[in-house]
Amino acid sequence: MCLTIPAKVLSVEDPHSDVPLKRITIRDSKGERLITALLPDLKAGDWVLYASDMAVTKIGEDDAREILDLLEPKSQIDLSQLDSAFLGILRACHTRELKREEIIRLLGTEDKTETDALFSEANTIRQANLKDFFCIHGIVEFSNQCIRNCFYCGLRRESKDVCRYRMTPDEIVSSVDDAVTRRGYKLIVLQSGDDFSYTDDMLAGIIRRIKERCKVFIFMSVGERGLESYKRMKDAGASGVLFRFETSNKAIYDSIHPGQSYEDRIAHLRGMKEMGYYIATGFLIGLPGQTVADIADDIRTLKTIGANMVTVGPFIPCNGTPMYSHPAGSAAMTLKVTAVARLLMPRAKIPVTTALETIESEEGRRLGLSSGANSLMFNLTPERHRVDYRIYPNKYHGKEEVWEKYGLFKEGLSYKMLEKKMFEAFEAQG
Repeated sequence: MCLTIPAKVLSVEDPHSDVPLKRITIRDSKGERLITALLPDLKAGDWVLYASDMAVTKIGEDDAREILDLLEPKSQIDLSQLDSAFLGILRACHTRELKREEIIRLLGTEDKTETDALFSEANTIRQANLKDFFCIHGIVEFSNQCIRNCFYCGLRRESKDVCRYRMTPDEIVSSVDDAVTRRGYKLIVLQSGDDFSYTDDMLAGIIRRIKERCKVFIFMSVGERGLESYKRMKDAGASGVLFRFETSNKAIYDSIHPGQSYEDRIAHLRGMKEMGYYIATGFLIGLPGQTVADIADDIRTLKTIGANMVTVGPFIPCNGTPMYSHPAGSAAMTLKVTAVARLLMPRAKIPVTTALETIESEEGRRLGLSSGANSLMFNLTPERHRVDYRIYPNKYHGKEEVWEKYGLFKEGLSYKMLEKKMFEAFEAQG
């Protein structure tokens, strides 16, 4: 479930022994170390991925180099070139909660050296708290029907050029079972618009059927349905929710969510948290009237809610919406938000959002992972429906072969690794 930074095998103790468990010396970005391995025919010069001090799988050198190119930071920071106040904020995050004005200072920098230092510090904190685990999850977008009319969303009720679809419960269960059984995914998000054609009984039944067929964490992303509905999904076996608040500025929220309430949105999140859900939430960057101070407040709201997973991305305009002519959000600000969120929430899971990848393509994935993110969400929606889930146009679908090949481990190990990470996230919030 997690891809790690590759290491080169320097030596294998007693390589000809019949004992399956071997001790090997490896070298990675942190230097040399001694770990164990159950891999057959391992020899000096091989490349491996390892977790919890045990080599998990062998990997080809070309694939290892490609992973290193994606995951390893590229630049060294000359701290002597930093403004003393900026450096002081980076150091302060290790000993206390950053103040609002300090967060604004970090987000507002346009200086390349300061920005590189921010990303480097976020990476250091990620490595100290989460090691070099980069998690891979999947999403199945099972319906693009929606009763809401949000001004920024291509699936809004009044959009006329959307080819609408709904997957049947059998299709949903089959898609998840295939992703888990055949491809090795262990966390799947089931996402739709606010589509009440799926009753509470139907959603709970889908979750139960999936849990009966395969070992997988299920996150629900089905909009505002009321806390009783989410309780029934939790009782059926759902582990988490993906439920973004989009902005903590009530005036902006109200201006782009006709007929909806910011207070209701936050109440949903707090109620889900009290139920014991793993909370994935976040906001959009680049909304009309949004300031750097608003974004700082958005990050602080993540902390207040107790988010376990942070999902932030740039606004992307979509034709047929009232915000079509509004400029896209900034990829640079998205990366700074990712880094600052990591400073404030060291153990949170922070995925690289598809919106960032859409703006920056494959480079967006690398930039996101080198600024403090530690997770990717791949689209597992059936091909016949994927193009029609058009929240915004030209959604990025990058190459996933290496990630899936080396990031989706054996069932028992990958599920256990993810379970441990999720428990640690809850523990950090306690």
